[in-house]
Amino acid sequence: MKVHRSEDVLYVLKRTGRVLNPNQRIVVMLYAASEQRPDGSVWIKATELAETAGMSAPVFSRTRKELEALGWLEEVDSVGPVRVYRLTPTVEAEREQPGARLRVISG
Repeated sequence: MKVHRSEDVLYVLKRTGRVLNPNQRIVVMLYAASEQRPDGSVWIKATELAETAGMSAPVFSRTRKELEALGWLEEVDSVGPVRVYRLTPTVEAEREQPGARLRVISG
């Protein structure tokens, strides 16, 4: 999931509301809004993401582990001690397909 426009932001906020705690929602949004490779992986250091969110590195790391355990994030690669994550399809699990709300209006 990549956030491209305001509708995407609203979708992620609605999808994570009442399901995740505030820190978890922020981390999901960070991953959705960050630059991603074609496979969805985010190659930005956790310390940089934590700083962007205004979190300490330990809080960010703990929150990321919680999201991984809940199935929202998955580790896809590692380079030495650095782990690379991406959002799982869970984020878009209930998203309607484009055009699903189109209605025929007769005049």
